[in-house]
Amino acid sequence: HLRPDAVAARDHIDAGRPKEALRAMVGLDDDAQAERFEAAAADPASTFKAIVEALGPGFEGGYFLYRFTDPTFLVANAVVRAVAGTVLGGSRRAIDICGGSGHLTRSLLDLSAPAPVLADLFFPKVWLARRFTAPGCEPVCCDGNSPMPFARGAFGYAMCSDAFMFIWTKRLFVGEMMRLVDGPDEGAVVITHTHNQLTWSPSHGQPLSPAGYADLFETLPVRTYAEARLFADVVRDGTVDLTRTDTDAALAADPALTLIASRRADVYQRHQPKAAPVTGEFRVNPLYQVTPEGDRLALTLTFPDGAYEDEYGACRAYLPEQAALTRADLDSASTATPTATAADLMRRRVIVELPARYY
Repeated sequence: HLRPDAVAARDHIDAGRPKEALRAMVGLDDDAQAERFEAAAADPASTFKAIVEALGPGFEGGYFLYRFTDPTFLVANAVVRAVAGTVLGGSRRAIDICGGSGHLTRSLLDLSAPAPVLADLFFPKVWLARRFTAPGCEPVCCDGNSPMPFARGAFGYAMCSDAFMFIWTKRLFVGEMMRLVDGPDEGAVVITHTHNQLTWSPSHGQPLSPAGYADLFETLPVRTYAEARLFADVVRDGTVDLTRTDTDAALAADPALTLIASRRADVYQRHQPKAAPVTGEFRVNPLYQVTPEGDRLALTLTFPDGAYEDEYGACRAYLPEQAALTRADLDSASTATPTATAADLMRRRVIVELPARYY
């Protein structure tokens, strides 16, 4: 892509200076901060959290650290598992555009063949994804506001989550997504958690109205869903009901929307998505402050700051303010027979599967 850091990194590579190329692509101008990052990156024991902190306050670390259990992720993950699981069939490829550090790319790893592509403008994010969050994905740096460097029909499933409202060239972007899945086998385009111009929300971006979003899909049938209703279903029993038709009033009132475009009738069904295979480790949700009390762990829901609570406070629908478990409960989460306490806390996302060395 055309960012200056890419040009500088290429010059370093041409000159045989890979360490300087990495520093350029990560974009750390302060030498001391760059050295902290390089030390953390070189340490095989470093965690996702440690490297995010080494990247400094300008990096969206808080958002990414808590991403796996925020309300927008719960909805997007369920939709991804439902739609991608339907159209890919184990033999087609998926792409996660503007996928950040690969949290939802991780949801595609067992569904996409070959491995899913993670596309994002910012190199540190895809670097973190390849190392921690979605190992095995194919990361590509490219700009969502420009034509994408992929062949027509290269994918069966193309998605963008929690980013489309920040794309300026929305018609080009949607046209490119449709081009990527345009082939003899029907695919799907999915955009989750895009903000609604008719309703205020934090980090509003440059959103469109529900009708404005639908108008972008000129050659592919699209359905628009109010995210609040999808969220309620996922929290209640994990289902994704894509047979639903939301009224114009319901769409207008919802701060966030999900768009699904496909010609396949089996996409627009009521789904009970299959859980992804366990590849990480079961840990206490990082949103909880943990206080050891002998063999017992007392947990208190603690938001990193007021801004996070304002935007993602809906997590209280499934995360209790207080909880407790024993170390044996936590250990049992990774077995075939978790304790009743562990099973309940896993259902409520207090215990969550996270990538190895996440925090």
